Amino acid sequence: MANFATESAVRLKFQLEDTASASSELIEAAIGDAHTEILRFLDPEVDTVSPEDGLVLGETLLAGAHVFRSLAAQDAHRQKHVTVGQQRIEEGSRFDALTLLVTTLEAQAWYVLEPYVKGCSARKVGEATDTVAVLGL
Repeated sequence: MANFATESAVRLKFQLEDTASASSELIEAAIGDAHTEILRFLDPEVDTVSPEDGLVLGETLLAGAHVFRSLAAQDAHRQKHVTVGQQRIEEGSRFDALTLLVTTLEAQAWYVLEPYVKGCSARKVGEATDTVAVLGL
């Protein structure tokens, strides 16, 4: 099944004109990852041959989140820390800003995709267990 988003749509939506840092390979991989992720939850009744604009937008947003996650990881890996005496000089907070952007984009993408996905059970973060006496009390 063909992807819903395109490289040009992702580049246009997020103004990714720099092909050195945001290569075609990176964007295509992000689109593929987003598409695979969406297919796991996609309602079988949804027309994937000629997808609606909302489905295309949702995949574009999710692909953008994947691109920015990769760019954040790349930036974190390349950051150089300089120490002068006891002072540590950081490169900035780009990683934190990009990570926050990724979280926002993912939430927005799944909000847009909501009409196209089937109901899925919520993840069980933790389950209650039976009460057990502590110290024999």
